[in-house]
Amino acid sequence: MDTNRKQRGQFWLGMAVSLICLAAIFFFIEPAEIVAALETARWGYLGLTAVGIILFLLIRAIRWRFMLNNDIGLAPTFHIQNIGYLVNNFLPLRLGDVAQAVLIGSVPPVTISRGLSTVVVTRILDMLFMVILLPFTLAAVDVVPVQVQETALFVGILTSVAVVILVIAANQRPLARRIATAVFARIGRLNTAAWVQRIDDLLAGLSSLTSLKSGLILLVTTVLTWLPIIAAYYFGLTAVNLTPTLAMAGFVVCAAALSVAAPSSPGQIGVFHAGVIFALTTILGQPEGPAASFAFLYHAINLTTTTLFGVIGLFATGATFRHVIDTTRQFANRREEKTEGLS
Repeated sequence: MDTNRKQRGQFWLGMAVSLICLAAIFFFIEPAEIVAALETARWGYLGLTAVGIILFLLIRAIRWRFMLNNDIGLAPTFHIQNIGYLVNNFLPLRLGDVAQAVLIGSVPPVTISRGLSTVVVTRILDMLFMVILLPFTLAAVDVVPVQVQETALFVGILTSVAVVILVIAANQRPLARRIATAVFARIGRLNTAAWVQRIDDLLAGLSSLTSLKSGLILLVTTVLTWLPIIAAYYFGLTAVNLTPTLAMAGFVVCAAALSVAAPSSPGQIGVFHAGVIFALTTILGQPEGPAASFAFLYHAINLTTTTLFGVIGLFATGATFRHVIDTTRQFANRREEKTEGLS
């Protein structure tokens, strides 16, 4: 019951955040400006945006398959990944990530725990890439003041060093556990064992980076995964008659990726739009109408594309949406109850 109450609270918090973001968008931007930008949009470029999203899904599946030691074929990996996106589009709490682990765990020799660990690692890799890319893209945008560019470059270098330290810690997990234990033990009213375990789980997720060959492959495939999305943003921004650079597109990609980490409704409605519009208008100084029209157009194309490929994945794997949801919720509830027992 406590788990269900917590999940309902998270759901309504996400819905509230999404509604607030949408309300803020239409309060500060006249809908007529958005409509005017949409009327002059160049739709051919939006087709290239969809192609970029499809390439992103394909390369991401190749990377995930490599993390699973190529134990299963690319086709089932691709379809299961897309089913996860389908679930995230329509259900809250990022259940699609858990659905990926549950579904891939039903394909021998992969297990659910192994599938879950690789899903976590993919999220960590993507977030680390965004955190590193963000300041460097900001430093390369000409419209940003020189002082901000210099600060962004410094933050980028600092972030890169922090990631290197994190990778070193993943290679020295016993030492990292001892340091974490010593630090957390000094903090009152804190379950030291539980927090040290969480730190160790994070470092365990980075274990694939402890091998030089595997680390380099994951680094290259992570960069290749996100290049089509940067291109998709570039073409989408061009479609609404903005004049982007690749650095601008990369910066907006980072802003969008970080914004959807906030609580939101299914499909990241509202928070995605607010993050993109804020990055384009407030940081990059772009006009509000085209910025907002890009946010809504890109989100619609992304939602449509990932939903379509998710439905194809259901047919290809012989699964049903209801079965996926039921098994995923059962696993998620058991995992949540186990986590609460440790805290």
